[in-house]
Amino acid sequence: MVVQTIIDTLVGAASFILVLSLVVFIHELGHYSVARFFKVAVEKFSIGFGKPIIKWKAKSGTVWSIGRIPLGGYVKFFGDAGAASNPDLERLEQIKLNMHMVHGKDAWKTCLHFKPLYQRALVVAAGPFANFILAAVLYAGIALTYGTPQLLAKVASVLPGGAAESAGFQIDDEFVSINGKETKLFRDVVQIITLSSGTELEIIVKRNNDLKTINVTPVRTKRKDAAGGTYEAGQIGVSFSGENVVYKSNNILEAGAFGVGNVYTTLASTGTYLKRIFQGKEDGKSLGSVVKIAAITGKIGAKALNVEGSAGVKLKTWTLSLIEIAAGLSIALGFANLMPIPVLDGGHLVYYGYEAIMRRPLSEKAQEIGFKLGFTVLITLFLVLTWNDIGYVADMFGNNG
Repeated sequence: MVVQTIIDTLVGAASFILVLSLVVFIHELGHYSVARFFKVAVEKFSIGFGKPIIKWKAKSGTVWSIGRIPLGGYVKFFGDAGAASNPDLERLEQIKLNMHMVHGKDAWKTCLHFKPLYQRALVVAAGPFANFILAAVLYAGIALTYGTPQLLAKVASVLPGGAAESAGFQIDDEFVSINGKETKLFRDVVQIITLSSGTELEIIVKRNNDLKTINVTPVRTKRKDAAGGTYEAGQIGVSFSGENVVYKSNNILEAGAFGVGNVYTTLASTGTYLKRIFQGKEDGKSLGSVVKIAAITGKIGAKALNVEGSAGVKLKTWTLSLIEIAAGLSIALGFANLMPIPVLDGGHLVYYGYEAIMRRPLSEKAQEIGFKLGFTVLITLFLVLTWNDIGYVADMFGNNG
């Protein structure tokens, strides 16, 4: 038992590091690739922090390295004083003069600060969008390789005393739409109901070839996720049977559409959830930081290798699980980085937006204040999310103990 626990822990840790490293690498590669396309010199590309385990210098002059702490990464552009630097007009002239004296007459031309505004904005936005592209490719790969399992939204059971029973749902009712949106598949139904606790929904179902309209209000209920932890979401009290799963094979175009569709759906759901938090309709306890992500990735990764079957089956299950986690994490990282908080990519884009309107960069003093406020917001968010994580992880291991 102890040996198995140690093995599961090591597998879980390796799974998390592998997934996080891939997602971070693609994010930074997005910044790097667009920067190089616009002939911006890149001094360093690092995955992980701390003293490098390995590093090498490319012909382009970029130093590539892998740090000892595998929890992030960064790209350092030529002439960039730091991740938050966005010089105002006065300091730009000083930087240009220094580059001329130290690196040569035309060195400033390869500095990001002196590139046109649209190029700087594209370099910054490229990181998050690279994450969205990665997620779409991973989802498309799953759809192309394994097909897409589609669970039809046909009611298999109705919970006694639940909202659905009170509203008049019956076994074998087939969902047609919710508030006018087509919901023939299980995932379509879940996406809407989980984010609608306390909000009345107009649901059209097909019953004995007739269409029936049912009004029901989802109730906030505790649920278990794939890792064994719990979260709260809207529920009406119906279940769906795996017997109604159909597997759809896909060509490249269909798989691509599936991948893009999944990214869009996830982003839309995330936006809806955050909106409901600000409206006071959600408490935000489902949000988590890297601690929760590590726990979920590790638990699912370990469980995947413990499934019954041959080594090939175990490896296939583990790989598929990590691909799905990587896709979800990639979307989350891209979305988080686009938030309009100074220090993040979204904050840089806000500053560039100001520059586009006012025809000059925001003063460095104002930027400094913004970065301090942004850093305070991030620290506060980290503490709140870590508090959520502690409860989640304790609950997860308690349920799986």
